[in-house]
Amino acid sequence: MKRIELLIGDYEYEKIQEIFDKEPDFQPVSETDNIIIKALQTIISPKNLMEEDVGGPETIEHTFKKVSEPENKSLEEGNIEYKI
Repeated sequence: MKRIELLIGDYEYEKIQEIFDKEPDFQPVSETDNIIIKALQTIISPKNLMEEDVGGPETIEHTFKKVSEPENKSLEEGNIEYKI
């Protein structure tokens, strides 16, 4: 066995709790699913919460990208460049 200490942001902690709130009867499909579920349950278990509000910067980030659309969106007209 391994002992792990993990520092997790409030946002991530709440998001993991939401997963279990929304899917309380979720059944794992494989052994790997089962391992992931047990690890996430352990992360949010109140008995493993050593300290609250330890300080430090929050870990949430948002990135937005502005999409430039052509004025003419017709496929028959204009010079449209398709990228894959």
